[in-house]
Amino acid sequence: MRFTSKHIDHYRQHGYVVVENFLTAEELANAHQDIENIIPGWLEYADNPNKPMPGHMQDPPRTRRQNRFPFAGEQLNAITLHPDLRAFAAINAGHNNLFCEQADLSFKYQGHRADREQLMHVDYTNHTLVYPTVDQQYWQTAYLIYYTAVDEGLAPTAVCSWQHYKDEILWPTSYKKHQRAALYDNEIKVVAPAGSVLAYSMRTFHRGTAFKRSGVRIGEFVTYAPSDCPWLGIVGWSEQGDNQPFQAWVEKATVEERGLLGFPAPGDSYWNSEALAGVAARFPGMDLSPYKAT
Repeated sequence: MRFTSKHIDHYRQHGYVVVENFLTAEELANAHQDIENIIPGWLEYADNPNKPMPGHMQDPPRTRRQNRFPFAGEQLNAITLHPDLRAFAAINAGHNNLFCEQADLSFKYQGHRADREQLMHVDYTNHTLVYPTVDQQYWQTAYLIYYTAVDEGLAPTAVCSWQHYKDEILWPTSYKKHQRAALYDNEIKVVAPAGSVLAYSMRTFHRGTAFKRSGVRIGEFVTYAPSDCPWLGIVGWSEQGDNQPFQAWVEKATVEERGLLGFPAPGDSYWNSEALAGVAARFPGMDLSPYKAT
């Protein structure tokens, strides 16, 4: 697994870990091909920010939801459901009963509406209806996958270790610096080469920082959460059901991949004769044999 014992120990102690060069050179190159098809011109701008920004995309969507899984191209989809991302989330939760609750391709640049110094905050208010308890079985693991390199000038994410806020209720969920200077004074800015991954917890204070020079940061937010917990999850995948790319992905995905998005597993009581017939009608290109009772 690409998360080593040192990575696991660091996460357990601090609530985050950076894995440099998580993606292979081939995976990163193929991901760049997919990204070029989705947001053309931005990778070239990342390589040379002295060139003009892609004119047709200078005002990108206000929400990351427009560039969501499943993506156009197979590599980004494979990275989203990478077995090592799931395995590390399973280690954190203490079990493998997980689903992928979020996968959004994101980019921002100097002058973009998101180019600002964020407040130190934790993310759980839009990932759970309740509270991220210390009970490990409910832990969600969030990832930021870097498809372009990030240095001090390119709006690195800042994170603050758990060691600075032990044994307390994490409310409020955000603080200005004058309200809680220690969170800012002890922050670590994540600088890393393209292909790296930041993993963090819903209990981890972090923030986005502002650009100090021209450039773009392209990444993907992916989050895994325990299944069978209807209070968890940033969004329901069902809202994509009418999208042709989503239908095409469902039809060719593996049983395990579908399960990561919450698809009923083979043997589930859901799979009666009507359910099989209805799913066959909705996804005519899907192999339903694994779901049929033996």
